[in-house]
Amino acid sequence: MAFRDYILDRFWLKLFSFILATLIWFTVQSKTQTPFRFATNPFRTKENREISRPVRLIVLPTTRRFFKPEPVEVRITIKGNPAVLDRLNPGEIDAQVNLTDATDSAASYRVKAENVPPGIEVIEIVPAMVMVEPRAN
Repeated sequence: MAFRDYILDRFWLKLFSFILATLIWFTVQSKTQTPFRFATNPFRTKENREISRPVRLIVLPTTRRFFKPEPVEVRITIKGNPAVLDRLNPGEIDAQVNLTDATDSAASYRVKAENVPPGIEVIEIVPAMVMVEPRAN
């Protein structure tokens, strides 16, 4: 049997089978999609966004002192896939200052972005340092 006969013999049955298999494949794929399916596509350009977040102070549970950060809010520049950034709730990302080793005098502390979702990169935090001073009870 020639190669041409393998293709043309029962051609309509083969074409119908191919179309049916393609439809089944698309049906299964549509039911198993994950929300971050295209998050790692290297051909999509990444986009920058800016969000403002209040500074959250992390202290030991036994600390009886109160602290006041200055400024009370920072701007965080993030970078990621536009689809992921559109689904992002800005409240997910925290701007935190660790005061577990704080002293009784005013000092500058570095701000860190915490709880950053996968696929998102923190580019910049402005200001990077905040002045924290103890406050009278």
